[in-house]
Amino acid sequence: MTADAQAVGRQSLALVHTELSMLVTALWFEIDHGDGSAASGFFTADAELTFSRRTFRGTDEINGVYRDRTARGPRVSRHLMSNLHLLRHETDLVDAVSALVLYAQDGEPPLPTTVPVLVADVFDRFVRVGEPDTGAPRWLIASRRIENRFLVPGDVLAVPTE
Repeated sequence: MTADAQAVGRQSLALVHTELSMLVTALWFEIDHGDGSAASGFFTADAELTFSRRTFRGTDEINGVYRDRTARGPRVSRHLMSNLHLLRHETDLVDAVSALVLYAQDGEPPLPTTVPVLVADVFDRFVRVGEPDTGAPRWLIASRRIENRFLVPGDVLAVPTE
């Protein structure tokens, strides 16, 4: 491979990394600031979303997760994502892992908390699909698995994990 081809490959990979990072941070922003009511729009119609040992399939079930979360009442959350690493990259498919630190508590802000309630690895499979109206390519999450690494003992997460 020539130096020019390698440079183009690095630029392409950097663009994909940026696009996926923007997608993931936009999803966490939606969950933190919009109660997740539009979260399913970041997933494919047949996506799987797994929290611990509980899996939700398809956008209807994903919508239900966030609808149930909102029905519990006011909640403050901040999902801090970092260390996005692409594990596998193909033209229209990427497997990635990122780190998630979650500060969350039921109630209205400001709330007294000093430690995160969760630190996890998030494993995502992204697929590039055409927009229904325009056919323009866009990345969506086909599967997401959140694996807890640290939990605050006794804390109740807002999403079902069992």
